[in-house]
Amino acid sequence: MGHDNDPNLSGTDKIILAISMTFLVILAIFVIGGGFVFGFAGLFQLFSVNYESKSALIYYVMLLIPLTLLFEVATFFVLLRVIILLKKRWAILATTAATKYLFSWIPLYVTDEIISTMTVPLHTELVAALLLCLLDSIFYKKR
Repeated sequence: MGHDNDPNLSGTDKIILAISMTFLVILAIFVIGGGFVFGFAGLFQLFSVNYESKSALIYYVMLLIPLTLLFEVATFFVLLRVIILLKKRWAILATTAATKYLFSWIPLYVTDEIISTMTVPLHTELVAALLLCLLDSIFYKKR
């Protein structure tokens, strides 16, 4: 007890395992980030949004992801406070949908304002927020 010696793994095996797991996590982050970059590139192509370089698009997504995560947490706490005040199911559903939509749009707007090398029109931001809400509801649907 208290020893970290595993009879099945040597020190070299543990190092290889740690490095492999690190690369696996980095690969997952790049795949998810790449999906967002190519997704937004396609959306911007559909809505004829011009950006100066591909690095501007990458910066846009790199700033958007943490802002979105921050606003996801804010959405959770706002809904936690508001939902308990509502009694009717339709009011709960409408408030939840509107709050999630609003808190999906705000990071898109803030990111657009911060990144000066690209300008995203309001209607494109609203469509992107709708798509993000739909993806969120599809992937996190309660079973």
